[in-house]
Amino acid sequence: MNNFARVCIAFVLALLPVLGVQGVAGAHAVVISTSPAGWAVLGTSPAEVSLTFSEPVELGLATVRMLGPAGDTITTAAPAHAAGRPEVLVVAVPRALSDGTYTVNWQVTSADTHPVHGAFVFSVGQPSTSAALPAPAQTHTSADRAVTLSYGLARWLSFAGLALLAGAAFFVVWCQTGPAVGRRVRVLLASGWWSLLAATVLVLLLYGPYATGRPLTAAADLSLVANTAGTRLGLAVLSRLLLLGLVGVVLLRFLRRADESEATDRQRRRRGAAVLGTTSVLALTWSAASHSGAGDLAWLAVVADAAHLTAMAVWLGGLVVVGVVVRSADALAMRVAVPRFSQVALVSVLVLVATGLFQSWRLVGTPSALIGTSYGRVLLGKVAVAAVLLALGALARRWVQRHYGFPVVSPSDRRRAARGPGDRQVRRFGAVVVAEAVIAGLVLGLTAVLVGTSSAAAELAEREQAAEVAQPVPGEPVIADFDTGGAAGRGKIAVVVAPGASGGNEVHLAVLDERGRQKDVAEVGATLSHPERSPAPLTVPLRYSGLPGHYISDALSLPVSGRWDMSLKIRTSDVDEANVHVSVGIP
Repeated sequence: MNNFARVCIAFVLALLPVLGVQGVAGAHAVVISTSPAGWAVLGTSPAEVSLTFSEPVELGLATVRMLGPAGDTITTAAPAHAAGRPEVLVVAVPRALSDGTYTVNWQVTSADTHPVHGAFVFSVGQPSTSAALPAPAQTHTSADRAVTLSYGLARWLSFAGLALLAGAAFFVVWCQTGPAVGRRVRVLLASGWWSLLAATVLVLLLYGPYATGRPLTAAADLSLVANTAGTRLGLAVLSRLLLLGLVGVVLLRFLRRADESEATDRQRRRRGAAVLGTTSVLALTWSAASHSGAGDLAWLAVVADAAHLTAMAVWLGGLVVVGVVVRSADALAMRVAVPRFSQVALVSVLVLVATGLFQSWRLVGTPSALIGTSYGRVLLGKVAVAAVLLALGALARRWVQRHYGFPVVSPSDRRRAARGPGDRQVRRFGAVVVAEAVIAGLVLGLTAVLVGTSSAAAELAEREQAAEVAQPVPGEPVIADFDTGGAAGRGKIAVVVAPGASGGNEVHLAVLDERGRQKDVAEVGATLSHPERSPAPLTVPLRYSGLPGHYISDALSLPVSGRWDMSLKIRTSDVDEANVHVSVGIP
């Protein structure tokens, strides 16, 4: 069994320990407390509104918007950090607020660069009796499909550009013989540099609309670009642009002098180290603004992620170069360059396995997370595609060993080495390499998807938080999705039972569309039942408040405390109807 086969087996076995350990990565920023508290009724107008998060948040793209009882926007100061507390976001309220219920919508960028948003409400004097019930769905909208697709393509192009640039550069300084740099390789180097430059600019322009839920046209908003530049991702992208400028100057200088003389072994090692070092520094601009930059062991995770990306770029980019060289290089050049790259590929795979295992442990952690989260499923897909890539790599390595790995001792060996493999055999090898390069592009695509997907640990933590919120808390809103199946039949319904005590209560129902806007429907009905104390469901008498999608029951008497089950009927047309069940708590 050769070394490459052992690496392939290790690649599969390396995943097994992941199923038995717990990850340590943190989740997104979560609101721990607000001031005023949610659903609080204040005697006087507050001078400021503050939110305390579970981790530091950035100000670059942070927004806090306050809506009044009639849905009007209340002018506030720009968000700021509390003195010495980067996890606390403060917004000053410049004028006294009149009596009524106010909604505070907020949006921040988490430490892993993913946008997080939500809402809470409070009242001054007394709650509004006719205002629409606010809900978290009425906050900031997610990025539309055009922005999401464009931003994803820009991320993929940035990875592809890095792979072309780093792979071609390392192949030139480490693998090839002779001073000449072929025209095709020069084209690959230039394509990699320009692709990475263009993709980096696109990421800078598109991240603002992606994080704030604005349309694609907002990419031209210079103020939004300036705000993006103040975020962790913005600083990383600007650093990448600066590094690319320096790399471009060095690349031009190298290509002008590359044909002067053949490099010595010392120069080859020095140049190889310089290419790897530069690629690693470029890779850090991704790692520092990704999942790796947040949570415990962040410094080690950033280093591991940068090493992972560097190994991937050198290997996958080198595959493209080999696919070009095997059709144009002579037998002697191939006898030296191809085996050298085969060794590079082997080392790259070892690095990918080690760093991938660490990342999987940190960002996934448990067996259920692998198949129960979006991140885990995409990761499994990437592993499956990478396994196919490794299998093709094993075939390519066997071909290299067969045609270039034999010792040159006898005159016939020298003639065989000078002659090289036949054209037909080279074409077969080239076909395998091209297939590897195509699959490598898919691996880069899945990598780009992983970068834009919440980590499994974060997704599970959010589910746990949602489950806690879903427990019936007296006086707190309960929100549920509905789908009547018809046109525009999806939305949310929010319920508040106030004050949430045994005896007389007031029920508020708010029907919202998918974008969180108030939605009128044909009919809304509700019943309440107690699993132990209610012999039959109690009908909740609802009246239309006059505002779209808002219904009120003025005097509902609940005789006993405990957990009550509410059945809601939502009808959006004559034939489209859905039933939703939620729980409300009465102490």
